[in-house]
Amino acid sequence: MKQRVFNCLIVFICLSLAFSGCASQGGAADLMADLKPSQQPASPAQIDKAIKKESNAFAVDLFKKSAENEGNIMISPASVYLALAMTLNGADGETKTAMLDVLADPGLTVDLINNACRSWIDLLEKTDSKTKLEIANSIWFDQDFTPYKPFLQKNADYFAADIKKLNFNDRNTPKIINNWVKEATHNTIDKIVDSIDPDVVIYLINAVYFKSDWQTEFNKNNTRDRTFNTPDGTIETPFMHRLDRMTYFSINKATGVALPYADQKFAYFALLPDKEMTPREWLAEQDQSLFNDLARLMAKKPKYTVQLAMPKFEVHYEDSLLNELTELGMGIAFDPDQSDFSQMNEQHTKDLYISEVKHKTFIRVDEKGTEASAATSVEVRVTSAPQFDKELTLDRPFLYGIMDLQTGMPLFVGIMENPAAE
Repeated sequence: MKQRVFNCLIVFICLSLAFSGCASQGGAADLMADLKPSQQPASPAQIDKAIKKESNAFAVDLFKKSAENEGNIMISPASVYLALAMTLNGADGETKTAMLDVLADPGLTVDLINNACRSWIDLLEKTDSKTKLEIANSIWFDQDFTPYKPFLQKNADYFAADIKKLNFNDRNTPKIINNWVKEATHNTIDKIVDSIDPDVVIYLINAVYFKSDWQTEFNKNNTRDRTFNTPDGTIETPFMHRLDRMTYFSINKATGVALPYADQKFAYFALLPDKEMTPREWLAEQDQSLFNDLARLMAKKPKYTVQLAMPKFEVHYEDSLLNELTELGMGIAFDPDQSDFSQMNEQHTKDLYISEVKHKTFIRVDEKGTEASAATSVEVRVTSAPQFDKELTLDRPFLYGIMDLQTGMPLFVGIMENPAAE
């Protein structure tokens, strides 16, 4: 039977902005009624080279900081970047400077980042029928908060954000926001907001959903249990196997493969450090060019016949990114006494700060059955000793991710320590 292997990626980042004040009762309003987002055509040339370089450097730095957490991790630098870029449109003064320094460079402008994000979103979402990539942005205001219209307009123009105004005192408000989350992730993540703190006045939410066939499929008949060496001991877990021509490469004391998806715009990488190093030790030694270098290697044509053994896995991951972003230099944005988001409210007061950056991700690497042709069954059946140039068995902790090969920006990256743990 022919099998379809797919990766399903859901990522969320939710930013809460708060201030001291009381909210009153009232109805909900769609703030898009008065806004007409401008149409901005995308082309690769519109994504500034400096923005590409700096956004990829941000991705490496964020991955390193997140890797200080234990166990399986998975983050979406792309999702975090887009959510923070939306928020940047409301920042001013030293807060704006600090955010620019983390996301790009103080010498670059907010407008340049906005244009690059708009172009990148449009490019990412242009996929074929076998690949689905959806990016959704939303901004939710409490009814007693009066937003600055240019802030809303920029987020509508460049991020296609849904903008809503709700009564944050209404107990049904979390359900309304979570329903948006559920729809944006195709029912995979059903909750991002539990209850709303009285001081919270704004939620900015970015969601990325990715699902695709491999360009060359694995066969379920070749999946069998093997030993995986976790930091806490060995486990038996299902491994997928494939013998095929692949893009196989070495990079800075690690060995990897690139597995393209059906439309060849995106590719999955698995990277195994040399035996004397853990993934975290290896990552700590890499510089900010890591993802640019990886994208270049992954884009090369397959050269070797590789015997690949890769575990199936499913990961649910949730983290507050306040510590990571503070260590990267954005701490002022989280400080109620110093932050300046005066370009977010009509009165231009400086009483807003980011109170939370909540990041939720989900990935599944699994087989799903489809109708088969006789040729497929013959192709995967090995009746004699296989001949191959290289062998890669991912039977100990490794790094992985999905890359946008056009820009070198990772949609998500992770460390797999235990494929049996969700």
